Amino acid sequence: MKQPSYILVVNGTKVHRPVFVLGAPHSGVNLIARALRRAPGFHVGGGDTGVLNAIYAVARRPSVVEERASGTASLLRDAFAESWQLTPLTCPLCPPGRVAARESADPCRHARRVTRFGDASPDLLYSATALNAAFSDAVFVQIIRDGRDVVADMLDDEQSLAWFRPSMANLDHELPNPFFGIETQQEREEYPNQSVAAKCAMRWRGAVRLSAQLRGMLGADRLMTLRYEDMFGGEVETAERLREVTGARVSAVELVRTDASGIGSWRNRLTGDQRKDVRSIAHAELSRLGYT
Repeated sequence: MKQPSYILVVNGTKVHRPVFVLGAPHSGVNLIARALRRAPGFHVGGGDTGVLNAIYAVARRPSVVEERASGTASLLRDAFAESWQLTPLTCPLCPPGRVAARESADPCRHARRVTRFGDASPDLLYSATALNAAFSDAVFVQIIRDGRDVVADMLDDEQSLAWFRPSMANLDHELPNPFFGIETQQEREEYPNQSVAAKCAMRWRGAVRLSAQLRGMLGADRLMTLRYEDMFGGEVETAERLREVTGARVSAVELVRTDASGIGSWRNRLTGDQRKDVRSIAHAELSRLGYT
């Protein structure tokens, strides 16, 4: 007997076709998330503590998805349902101030405007398979960026580098480990001696391989892939594609960046040794994606 689809109701609204924005660190996820957040009727979260705890629990130990499939799906649904609640205390549009206790847990006036939900939390990509199991009608937008530029940005980001501390990079219980980009026993043994640039490249390599797997799992009606470099100068086309796949009325204006795009900045930011390390780890993926 076929099980009925899970029905999730948030703020009195049924969640349908939630949109999840995915990408390796520093791949441009925030740019797409900003455009979706400003689309009428959309509420897109990002970085909620409960959501981060759930996705990192899955991302760092992907085997748990197979071992406890239903429990993992429930964990993710509960985390997102809580983060999508809009009350006078959690809504970013409600003015700060004192709220009566009897009203603090009720949907705020802005909640009535929300008809679609989504999320663009960091490292969401590493939980994509579990998200697909938890939300069978979800739409995924994934972004691919030149791995050399990604590594350059990661090297300047303390939060990204924190994952490489010995206390965080516990690799004993999971192989392969897409979160750290480790696929073989030899790679796990060599990992502690790799340079930081090489470890960053491994995370990017693992992310783009996951992206390729998603393209094999999902049809064009549920997955769209954007190239970071094509979004600059191609804002109108990108907005049209987002509208077609997600149903969001995305404005091309919201995709325009006022700061530098960082495209090709690796040429001035990576040392010769760092370039060599990135090339040795991710040459095949860089070539396959046209980053030569």
